[in-house]
Amino acid sequence: MSPLETAFDPERFRREGHAVVDLLAGLLADAQARRGPVLPPVDPAGELAHWRRKMAEPPGALVDFLREFAARSIQLHHPRYVGHQVCAPAPEAALAGLASELLNNAMGVYEMGPAANALERWVVEATAGLLGWPAGAGFLTSGGTLANLTALLAARNRRLGPDALERGTAPDWAVIASEESHYCTARAVQVMGGGRGGLVTVPTDARFKLRPELLPAALAEAHRRGRRPFAVVASACSTSTGSYDDIGAIADFCGRHGLWLHVDGAHGAAAAFCPELRGRLAGIERADSAVVDFHKLLLNPALATAVLFRQPGDAWAAFNQEAQYLFGPSAEEPWWDSGRRTFECTKLSLSLRIAALWRGGNSELFAEHVRRAHRLARDFAALIRERPGFEVAVEPESNIVCFRRTLPGAGPAAVDALNARARARILADGSHYLVETTIGGRRWLRTALMNPLTTLADLAALLDAVERESAA
Repeated sequence: MSPLETAFDPERFRREGHAVVDLLAGLLADAQARRGPVLPPVDPAGELAHWRRKMAEPPGALVDFLREFAARSIQLHHPRYVGHQVCAPAPEAALAGLASELLNNAMGVYEMGPAANALERWVVEATAGLLGWPAGAGFLTSGGTLANLTALLAARNRRLGPDALERGTAPDWAVIASEESHYCTARAVQVMGGGRGGLVTVPTDARFKLRPELLPAALAEAHRRGRRPFAVVASACSTSTGSYDDIGAIADFCGRHGLWLHVDGAHGAAAAFCPELRGRLAGIERADSAVVDFHKLLLNPALATAVLFRQPGDAWAAFNQEAQYLFGPSAEEPWWDSGRRTFECTKLSLSLRIAALWRGGNSELFAEHVRRAHRLARDFAALIRERPGFEVAVEPESNIVCFRRTLPGAGPAAVDALNARARARILADGSHYLVETTIGGRRWLRTALMNPLTTLADLAALLDAVERESAA
């Protein structure tokens, strides 16, 4: 067979597929048995040099190529991965992703993804219902950064009028958000043409939550800059500490001043899937828009984010251009042509991976994971407080726990240095993976408990490692 015929041979695909699944199943087993490092100790220059050599070699079996790639990659399924807010995907969702990629339905146009568009509609309706929006609408897109930008574009166009979409705007508007809001909020404001002055930040309290009583001062500051505020962004939860803003109090302020309320729930809005944790989101039912990442606490491979609107018509406010070669006339808003409402036209079938875990309308798998991650965070914080020489930044409200090692008589700079040293040494030996953050100008170690197989014993071992590696 020619190379092209070989590439598309069904029997070759079957053989290689079995070998690859066997490889991945073995990797899952190794991770669950805590065999091997979480992160292999490689440097960027050395890694690039390795793959330059590898790509110059004659091709071998695909499974061997993937085995080497996996061995040189971070292992999110290892229970001692407690780093960034990226989940260990459920294998079933990954298999659905394989089917989605082979089918390659570019679902921006209905005919190019009929099943994917219908499933996306179901996922959006079900998720909006959990937020308290039974008539809510929206769509799926590629990550929280793009989702938050899209929601704020819709907010600007709704609050500042149709000319904002048709003719553009002068940089005379503003968005209000917490000083702890995710950096993508500032990025969205800059991309939209607002510049640095287009974001007015509100100080936070001791738990790193936006202080609602300071919102009037933020509004006054926006006016002092010659800006017209149109939206407030609430964090649910903040990235650094996992703290939830008081959405109800912020909604009260927005209602009094005619401002759009957007909730960045990329990480923490997953609490809506767990009945006993929904109180974290009290007030979200009054928001105008929200985003929810399925690739964080909802066990899906990256990227898959829902952009949701309480009023169905608002789902069209960000874009809605005409493209006659793609979209025909319709008597109703054609939800089935998702490319009308998103940046993406050639869009992955994101809904298939989500729906593969949500079949039967039962979200208990999601609820169990969210519940367990939050409980483990509380237990970890208690474990830290019991150990001499450690402190917790704030009592966790989500699955994020920030802590650090301290020493009697050590000044702030010395404490920062010893925690940085501990993390660097732990990453070098590959035994755990955690990150760091800056809170109140000081360095803290930060864990996001994303893996459903992480135990309190794994976290006790992490504290042992920090204690050992922070020694001079």
